[in-house]
Amino acid sequence: MKTVKSESSVRTLSRALSILKAFTWESREMNLTEISEKISLAKSTTLRLLTALEEEGFIYKNPKTNHYKLGFDLYYLGLIAKESMDIRSVSRPHMENITHQTRETTNLYLLDYHDRVCFEQVESPMAIKRTVRIGERFPIWAGATGRSILAFMDRSVWVEMTKELVKLTEYTVAEPEDFIQELEKIRQQGYAVSVGEKDYEVGCVAAPIFDSTQKVIGCLSVSGPKFRFPEDTDLFAKLITDAADKISRKLGYHTRSNGQIE
Repeated sequence: MKTVKSESSVRTLSRALSILKAFTWESREMNLTEISEKISLAKSTTLRLLTALEEEGFIYKNPKTNHYKLGFDLYYLGLIAKESMDIRSVSRPHMENITHQTRETTNLYLLDYHDRVCFEQVESPMAIKRTVRIGERFPIWAGATGRSILAFMDRSVWVEMTKELVKLTEYTVAEPEDFIQELEKIRQQGYAVSVGEKDYEVGCVAAPIFDSTQKVIGCLSVSGPKFRFPEDTDLFAKLITDAADKISRKLGYHTRSNGQIE
């Protein structure tokens, strides 16, 4: 009997949570019908759950429109979660997994104005490897790490950065028109690749990390010696983009329904 009651309680909790998760950036307010259809539950069941959530402060019902939206108590809990979130602890397991699979160094960079700063690193176990110092700073116009961040910033910053372009190696993208085209490509595919652009003997794949305000705050990258870096970077790109996406979601980021960055 206790088992049946316990299973029923878990199911009720799961349904209540599905209501909260039904709200998105595009659907911030919904009526009863919209919510019940979205979570595939009968209106009567949905209404009971909404009433319970409203009593706890997790849902607010507008008495004039009969539309529901997320309540203040949920917002308060979100602020607590945000302040408790440590990007290093969130990122570290993903970084260790990438290094384990690629045998190359994985880095976490954070954006500081127009620089990217190395915040965390998992070193390659190989004798010859690419490493950087924690705290190393470099402009975001250079290399895959910087461009993976810059590509998701406002385009006015792109133009500003074209004024700083210089040739670091023969492979550096330093022509303004080519630079803008490269940023467009990165923005479309979701990651950046560079081989010998910033450091002649280094290859790198990087993907952006976003926070709960939908803004890019840094990137995740995997890099290694050019002689060992794969010509086909699909595996590296998938590992990096998947991990960056999971980290972003842990930080509260959710994509728009059309997939566009605003």
